[in-house]
Amino acid sequence: MSVKIRERVYPETNTVTWQADIHVKLIDGRKIRERSKIPGATSRAAALKWARERERWLILHGHEKEEEEVEAAPKMPTLAEFSERFVVEYLLANRLKPSTIHNRKKYIRIYLIPNLGDRLLDQIDEVDVQRLKAKYAHLKISSVNAILEVLGAMLRMAVEWGVLPAMPKIRKLKRQDQRFAFYDEVTYQRLVKAAGEVDERCLLAVLLGGDAGLRGGEIAGLRLVHCDVERGVLHIVENDWCGHVGLPKGNRPRQVVMTSRLRELLRELKRRSDDVEARVLARSRGEGTPTSRVIVGLVTKAQKAAGLPLTGTHILRHTFCSRLAARGATPKAIQELAGHASSSTTDRYMHLAPGALRTAIALIEG
Repeated sequence: MSVKIRERVYPETNTVTWQADIHVKLIDGRKIRERSKIPGATSRAAALKWARERERWLILHGHEKEEEEVEAAPKMPTLAEFSERFVVEYLLANRLKPSTIHNRKKYIRIYLIPNLGDRLLDQIDEVDVQRLKAKYAHLKISSVNAILEVLGAMLRMAVEWGVLPAMPKIRKLKRQDQRFAFYDEVTYQRLVKAAGEVDERCLLAVLLGGDAGLRGGEIAGLRLVHCDVERGVLHIVENDWCGHVGLPKGNRPRQVVMTSRLRELLRELKRRSDDVEARVLARSRGEGTPTSRVIVGLVTKAQKAAGLPLTGTHILRHTFCSRLAARGATPKAIQELAGHASSSTTDRYMHLAPGALRTAIALIEG
């Protein structure tokens, strides 16, 4: 036999209630579990007194709803149990991107279930959230916030679906100014030259990242038919993630104007090809499709040839945005060319804009 009480705070209505969770075993062997709101309780002592009296009544009389109307809650699932429903009825049902589903499932499997998997949803509170932050203090702020975001999404759906009456507050870590690596102009041109000396595919991979700002999956998904060399425009309409082809990030196609050297390279590639549906960076033997590993491999070859650290492909996208900002492109133009969903992402590059601070100070000169 046991009696537990718990204070529940409802930020939406600015109210506080007390709940009792009572377990009793009767003489005839029957077990009764009753979870109900405590009427009129304004303190822990009052709530506990009511729960103890209710426990004695259940021992003497059993659970008779006709004698006293009791709101018996359905069985509360654990986080591990609810995660299965969350994956099927939220992630899959809403047709999120395969990469998003993969990442959410990874966070659930690696971080949430090992720490909170056996906890009932209504037992997860702010203390658990803080302990989760403390345990993964060695991870990047963005990684910890991603874990908290998945936990918050699960609990919000539990509230929306009527499984959970309210969810605890989940405060994410304050994000620091994000620093990103990019190549200055001299270094980037050195990389382009080295890539050209390796082979055409290396050069294409570098230019698609650094001259056009494509993401790795967008480079992998780019087809010759998407390259309008007459108008000098790339149509970014596909993203390839582990064989899953869909729209680019943000579910929004975009157009990117080619630089002259990228345009001539693609013009020659189209001239030699008799398959307009072929991927621009199809494997050298002409079969299959390029994967993210292939793209990284091509950029790595160029970085090695240029004597640069091996940093992956995203540094080229950062370089593209940084080069635009340094040459005075407007934030709106950078946002459209890079396909940023939010202007706050674009703003990270604007400190590179030439003369911005000098022009501002000039305004107060006599």
